[in-house]
Amino acid sequence: MRNLVVIDLEWNTASHGVKVDPELASRMMFEIIEIGAVRLDGELSVVGEFQCQVKPVLYKKIQRYIARVTNRTQQSLGEGLAFGQAFQELMAFAGPDPVLASWGTSDPEVLISNMRFHGLEGPVFKAANVQAVFSALAEGTRRGNQRSIEYALDYLRLAKDLPFHEALSDASYAARILKETVLPELDGQGGETAASRLKAFLYDPFLISQTEERVEIDKKEEVMGFLADRSFTCPACGGPLTADWREINPGKRWFAAGRCRKHGDIELTAKRGRRSRTPTLQIRTRIPQGPLIIPQPAPSKEEAIVWRDPEA
Repeated sequence: MRNLVVIDLEWNTASHGVKVDPELASRMMFEIIEIGAVRLDGELSVVGEFQCQVKPVLYKKIQRYIARVTNRTQQSLGEGLAFGQAFQELMAFAGPDPVLASWGTSDPEVLISNMRFHGLEGPVFKAANVQAVFSALAEGTRRGNQRSIEYALDYLRLAKDLPFHEALSDASYAARILKETVLPELDGQGGETAASRLKAFLYDPFLISQTEERVEIDKKEEVMGFLADRSFTCPACGGPLTADWREINPGKRWFAAGRCRKHGDIELTAKRGRRSRTPTLQIRTRIPQGPLIIPQPAPSKEEAIVWRDPEA
């Protein structure tokens, strides 16, 4: 992992009352208007910064909520580089075969949609979800997409000395969280490095990594038996999966650790469908963005769920 870069993107979307070609909008729901990135060395320290504004071509009016959160003005959308040039400069900053880390999975998804909209080729990078790293290593949970940057900063007792919702600032915050999450894991682990610790969290954002389906099930059908009798396939290659189901929340949620010969561990979840006249199950098959963590059965109602101070 020679080139590890943490990115953050700000984007615009359709504004109320502004007509946009539906076909174009379906290809790019969110349009990047700012890119921030920091390059990290082998010790996860920042050794370079990148920031640029991007001039939109589809959503040219700032959406009201986005303007309020980012403090961007309508005038600012007329400034910046064309996306193609901004992307080329980002890739030049990142270097060959980069890993683009971000807080959550939205930024790589939006970056790829913008690339495809503008006819740029991929794949050209791997990705890492800093949320998932923080949740797995700092909290010891699998809540990869349920924590905010501000929560993680407070949890790790890191300074909040930069403005939020600015691309470079948020990339810098995510980099701090990554460093303070990973480096303590290396203490006493002879020979292990930050790169080796993060290897399990790398994923290919250009793969189809998730599929979902809703299936009907008879009221009298026993769910565990129903799931055990069904066949499942890898979302990326369609190859067959082996799966061993277990009940996580009685009568409501089930989980299986699947395995694909080509893509490794696969996470399968099933839960009762809501607002349906016919009993259904919502089944999701997903390539995890980190080590597969098997959820534990839901706690009883008597057990209180509390935030634990990591330094207590």
